[in-house]
Amino acid sequence: MFIKPQPIIDNRKNAIIAFLIFLTTLIVYSLTLARSLSFWDAGEYITCSSILGIPHPPGNPFYILLGRFFTIFGFKFPHAQVVNFLSGLMSALAVMFTYLFTVKLVSMLYKDKKDSFYVYLSGIIAAVYTGYSFTFWTNGIEAEVYSGLAFIITLIVWLTMVWVEKSDNLSHLNILLLIVYIFFLGFGIHQTSLQIAPAVLFIVIYPLLKKNIKSTKFWYRLFIYTFILILVYIVFIQIGKAIQVPALSKYVLALGFLMILFYHLRDRIPDKVWMYALLFIFLGISTHFFLMIRSAHRPFINEGYPHNIELFTDYILRRQYGTTNMFIRRASFLYQIKDQFLNYFSWQFFNAETISNWLKIPGMLVQNISNLIVALFGIGGAYYHFKKNKHSFAYLFAFFFMASLAMVFIMNLSDTEVRERDYFFVTAYNFWTVWMAIGSIGLIEFLRKKSKVLGYIMLILALGLPLFNFASQYHIHDRSKEYVALGYGQNILNSVDKNAIVFTNGDNDTFPVWYAQAVFDPALEEHIPPSYEKLPRDLDNVIRTYQTQPTETTVALIQQAMEFKNEQCHGIRKDVSIANLSLLNTPWYIKQLRDKEGIEFNIPERHIDLCQDSPASVLYPRQIDRDIELKIKGQIPGNEFTVTFKKGTILYVKDLAVLQIIKDNYGKRPIYFAVTTPDVVGFEEHLQNEGMVDRLVPTKGNNQYDLERLITNIDSIYTYRSIFDNTVYKDHNMKRLLNNYGAAFMRASRIFYSTQDYGNAILYMEKSLDFIEGKQRFYYGLSQLYLEAADVLIENNENEAAFAHLENALYYNRYDPGLPQEIFLATTRSGTPEKGINLLKKMAQYQDTTIVNSYIEQLRNMQ
Repeated sequence: MFIKPQPIIDNRKNAIIAFLIFLTTLIVYSLTLARSLSFWDAGEYITCSSILGIPHPPGNPFYILLGRFFTIFGFKFPHAQVVNFLSGLMSALAVMFTYLFTVKLVSMLYKDKKDSFYVYLSGIIAAVYTGYSFTFWTNGIEAEVYSGLAFIITLIVWLTMVWVEKSDNLSHLNILLLIVYIFFLGFGIHQTSLQIAPAVLFIVIYPLLKKNIKSTKFWYRLFIYTFILILVYIVFIQIGKAIQVPALSKYVLALGFLMILFYHLRDRIPDKVWMYALLFIFLGISTHFFLMIRSAHRPFINEGYPHNIELFTDYILRRQYGTTNMFIRRASFLYQIKDQFLNYFSWQFFNAETISNWLKIPGMLVQNISNLIVALFGIGGAYYHFKKNKHSFAYLFAFFFMASLAMVFIMNLSDTEVRERDYFFVTAYNFWTVWMAIGSIGLIEFLRKKSKVLGYIMLILALGLPLFNFASQYHIHDRSKEYVALGYGQNILNSVDKNAIVFTNGDNDTFPVWYAQAVFDPALEEHIPPSYEKLPRDLDNVIRTYQTQPTETTVALIQQAMEFKNEQCHGIRKDVSIANLSLLNTPWYIKQLRDKEGIEFNIPERHIDLCQDSPASVLYPRQIDRDIELKIKGQIPGNEFTVTFKKGTILYVKDLAVLQIIKDNYGKRPIYFAVTTPDVVGFEEHLQNEGMVDRLVPTKGNNQYDLERLITNIDSIYTYRSIFDNTVYKDHNMKRLLNNYGAAFMRASRIFYSTQDYGNAILYMEKSLDFIEGKQRFYYGLSQLYLEAADVLIENNENEAAFAHLENALYYNRYDPGLPQEIFLATTRSGTPEKGINLLKKMAQYQDTTIVNSYIEQLRNMQ
């Protein structure tokens, strides 16, 4: 068995195939590329690339620098398209390197150049499976760091195999130094770039292991070293907690491992190479200095504010998100394997939803068949790989193990994650496609020995399956006409008055808004509602409750904030200040709102600094020991109100920060909560809905609304671009967020119903169903609405319209056993038995025919 890749392929032909794979993949990604932002992190990454901002920890500095470079030289294309294209470019390169490293691995299975066909074929199959797998394709068409991560990892795997091919007794150390540099450069794209580092090390020392594996001394040392490293890790967990450096144990573990490595390889690797390695590590991670330098200039997005050593350390170590320990499981390992890793695995190939729609068969059946195909080809390929060449198998298994089981163990995801985390395991699925490819060529070889015809049939099947997978994934990955996230941000901004403060909840209602404010996008439209401040003071109290009266201080702060935003931002509604509730738990964000958004926050600096650490801070989390009434005063007499917090209520930093912002800004600036905000910190009875936002008002009550503003927003102001386009695929997250539009129309329907305006009540309820997922649950209510409207019309002798409503009631609720009687009674009141008979006949196929026929007979007797 060969221990190295074999020179059985034509390098020129190999390069041409690799380039064609890259080119075709890039073309497909370009055709399906998102033309604007997508939900989750894409909006943040595009915005930070556009303005050179600081994204959420740990920052991904090299990705942001690359994104900024591409936007500068983007030939005046919108920045969203440029940064999205960067993802497509890096993903296409990753697919190309998947082909190249697969060729290296599979070449070890053959010795004759006549078998080179199988080598090329395996690389093509692996590349096509990878490029059009679910998560990989998703990462390639939107601004995501995982595209860059895939490029870095596949490049390293290929370089590792190049080194294996060229090396003799640890020669060609320049290639290993390049790999070290790329590892730590990739660390600036995503920290999990190091996930395969142990596998690379295993391959580097593989010849040494092969010589010593039968030695008792080797196993004795391995046991001792493993025991010591685990002990060191456990001890330094406690030390790290004591000195508030939670990740200390990981760094000490890595250092201990490197010391062992240095000790055993010191005679084989020159000292200068070790020094060069340290230099390249430093150069690779040097992109992180950008974070401190840029943060000090206070960009529009400056998450973590890592401008000094203390905040920079907190930022890189992700202390904002708390600490985790892989030995303290956040969910059972079985759950993490089955419900996360394997569940996400089942999404990757042969999209069940699409194929189910094509073939009109149950999606679960399709899913089971696709899982079986993926498992059989992969497991069969792994077995064939092992039998043909154990060394090549060992190399690939090392990579797969570190990207799968080891990754699951180290990431230690909880069972309450806020979103699906399939992107963490995309590297493992990438490696699995190599075994699927080897399984395919193994079957071709086996069947060809039996019969050439069978061999050709298997060849067609082996090529057809990845192409079939491509076809099944295309529609759900075509983002070329999708503008849902862009509209979401635009609509929240355009809902509010000038100089408003809007509290948002998380990524999907904050990043689209930041993007809309900061990035020029030709699809964005700005609308500033007429200010209620300009209305005469003698209007009724309902109108005056909207008024704000900014002080000189407020005006000065807003002007200062606008100067800052106009300098950095190029989008719409820069007058609006966004306050994200989850970030309000952090001192740096409170200061960002105070210093750069013109939001008054009148408590001493030290209380903000100590908000997470000291009970002496007025912002420190607390449980209320008695009922408390908090009076909120407005600038205009009569606009004050009181909120009550019951004994036992727990107020976190974000809650206390919200109270302080409202206390200091109410009456000076309009204040809103986005409807996506589940926790409104006790102000539930002082919110008035106006569409995608709820305005803070002094009046008290449940389900308050401003009908005129609500209708204006949902009918005239909001954009619904691509929502009603059935060629645009909407995933579960999109459908969930679109429900908020449906809720606004449903709210308008209920308001019109309460005034017996049945026409508008029906109109807006039907409009609401266009946005709502699982709309069938509202059909009964809509049917009842039609019935009530029909009764009114019959009383007014508008029988034609009444029976049109009755027919609609039948359409929406055809199986309701009480509906035949309703139609019968309506017919008798209208005195038009013929219309009733025709309608009841339509019902016969859905209802008990005996009951329906009895009503028909009674109506015939009336004729």
